[in-house]
Amino acid sequence: MTVFSNVQTRRLRMLAAAAPILAAVTAGPALAQSPSAPQTAVVDDVVVTAAKRGDQRAHDVPLSITAFDGAGIEKLNVTAFDDLVVQVPGANFLDNGGPGRGNEVASIRGLSPVGDNTAGVVAQYLDGSPRTGNNYRLFDIGEVSVLRGPQGTLWGAQAVGGLVSIRSNRPSLSGFSAQAEGDAYATKNDGGVSNRFAGFVNLPLGDDFAVRVAGQRIDETGYIDNVATGAEAINDVKELGWRVSALYRPSDRFDATFIYHGDDLHTDAPSYMTLGLGDLKTDNPVTYRPADQRLDLFNLIVNGDLGWATLSYTGSRFELDNVYYDAQPDAFGIPGTLGWTRETLQQHAWTHELRLSSKAGERLGWIVGLYHDALDENKLSEQTEILNPIVPGDTPTYSVGFPLFTLGGPQSTRETAVFGELTYRLNDQWDVLAGGRYFDWSVDNQQQFTYFGSVNYQQATGKIGGEDSFYKLQVNYRPTKTLLLYALRSEGFRFGGFNPFVGPVLNIPLDFIKFDPDTLVNYEIGAKGSAFDGRLLYGGSAYSAEWKDVQTVVFNATGTFAFTTNAPSLEAKGFELEASTRDLFLRGLSLGANFAFTENAFTEDARVFPGVRLLVAKGDHLRRTPRNTWALNAGYDFDLGGHDAFVRANYWHRDASSTKGFDRSDGNILVPRQDVFNASAGLAFGPTEIKVYVNNLTDERPWLQIFPATVATQADIVSSIRPRTFGVQLTRRFGQ
Repeated sequence: MTVFSNVQTRRLRMLAAAAPILAAVTAGPALAQSPSAPQTAVVDDVVVTAAKRGDQRAHDVPLSITAFDGAGIEKLNVTAFDDLVVQVPGANFLDNGGPGRGNEVASIRGLSPVGDNTAGVVAQYLDGSPRTGNNYRLFDIGEVSVLRGPQGTLWGAQAVGGLVSIRSNRPSLSGFSAQAEGDAYATKNDGGVSNRFAGFVNLPLGDDFAVRVAGQRIDETGYIDNVATGAEAINDVKELGWRVSALYRPSDRFDATFIYHGDDLHTDAPSYMTLGLGDLKTDNPVTYRPADQRLDLFNLIVNGDLGWATLSYTGSRFELDNVYYDAQPDAFGIPGTLGWTRETLQQHAWTHELRLSSKAGERLGWIVGLYHDALDENKLSEQTEILNPIVPGDTPTYSVGFPLFTLGGPQSTRETAVFGELTYRLNDQWDVLAGGRYFDWSVDNQQQFTYFGSVNYQQATGKIGGEDSFYKLQVNYRPTKTLLLYALRSEGFRFGGFNPFVGPVLNIPLDFIKFDPDTLVNYEIGAKGSAFDGRLLYGGSAYSAEWKDVQTVVFNATGTFAFTTNAPSLEAKGFELEASTRDLFLRGLSLGANFAFTENAFTEDARVFPGVRLLVAKGDHLRRTPRNTWALNAGYDFDLGGHDAFVRANYWHRDASSTKGFDRSDGNILVPRQDVFNASAGLAFGPTEIKVYVNNLTDERPWLQIFPATVATQADIVSSIRPRTFGVQLTRRFGQ
């Protein structure tokens, strides 16, 4: 029996060829240390929990991981997830067209969702909950860890391309502490000065109980002008977020933490721009297209020391209510028809995870767990015809209020899993790891589709699911105390789903009522090390992966309706490098850099309908995958008249890419290269600090999302980051 296929053999050869490159990168700095030298990391090495083995320094975790603690997030001057993820090698941020600020979707190693009704390929967790809402701004956060590559054995079936784990600061028993900060900032083309207020209070109540209250309030003016209606700065945002957490620790062997997250978000209009009108302009005939989101998340985290092992429970209750409105000119390609869309989303979920793990430092280390996730959601899109407010004497094509379509309904997703990893230390240098996950999953979809007021084309899609498993194998080698090498094989899995509109009337065969799961097999080698007495940290990884049965959106044979199906396999390969220094060249100087190369291509041609246009051509790339990405950051801390002062700057780049994708359903629009520069400077007067900053200094317009024109009379629509913004921030710290 052949153990490896030809594809797997080529993948292993590619990794073998990359090994000397990684060795060359890592060997030089490693020689600066003797094998017995202690690893005293002067560079801030973030303590992470994403490996589910307690607190570990990121550089000691044998995975491709980039992590930020609260200080690192503050140094980058970011409050939004999209501002942070671009600092991660091989990671990107997509706005998939949600309301207001958009629906944040992470892309890692070029792998991103390409189906509108499919789950993301990068799992995003908040304090152990697999859901964070459609957008999440950071405040009082202690850790953000980004793990590249499949993380399914510990984190679940949907972590195909990687994982983003966000961990809030927890209550502390050590003493009272508090912080208050306020921002005022002005943006190019805005409607006035924006402001943000944030802070926290940590209050111990006795020797074994503490509470922490944190929150932020954002009042952000818009910067998009509507040339059709004459309204300016239409995309205002108001957001209120809060968090209440409580810690109970009666002894060193037991603790329980309760966390409640809440968020209210309101936006007046989407931040979309219409190309061809000039900068920061739209021509939608309706100015006010509001969006509202309410998020409530309850977390319970319990840890118990059994002496011989640690028993942990993480549970969450997630509730989301989301509604937004938009207007579509020439709806369904019918000239003069203005469609008014109301889209609502309600999600309610319970998640439970119970795990038992061995004590740290044992020769045989292990972790086993049970997991259950139950998500109930109801997503409904309703579009009716309205009169065009900027066309005098406009007459309806059908009638005012005529139902152009109704799409959606309830869907339930369930997963129950058993997972575990086993690590055996052969000696002080070698250890091996084997992990696996066995799970049962189901998707019960009862969505409906009504078109032009007719009866439902589809009454119920049905239920799919099954049992499956995947595994992970890894070898770790530590030739010195300052160098770690690893090689692994890991797998990822994503649930299948349903198309809520198929049938002869829509020219979509009933065979496409559902689409199958897709899977990913990843081979990877990596290295991490430190040098110069810990003043330099460095790392790198090379990978080769095969993504099978990729879920994708295509059009029917007549090009009128889109649906999701499975495409052929995609081969992806690349590498990532990153390094950071502190006090290496100059006392007080910190430097960081990362680079990632990403390449992918489909392995064969495919058609959905015989004799009709090609779905995927062999050699086609996954849409919107920049080949080269990098980021640089620098900071200098110094004394100024007896006060602590600093200057900082960061820069990130993404190569140009294209929207060209499956059966050209997204057109073939060139996405320009992205280069964004941010800078800040500050001065501290004891517990008070003042900072001035500029974000997007050169006023770039990197495109986060592209909506290709559907008819010849329309232009392409894009969304981007906030234009050049100048701000000042005042921070006051109290207590410890």
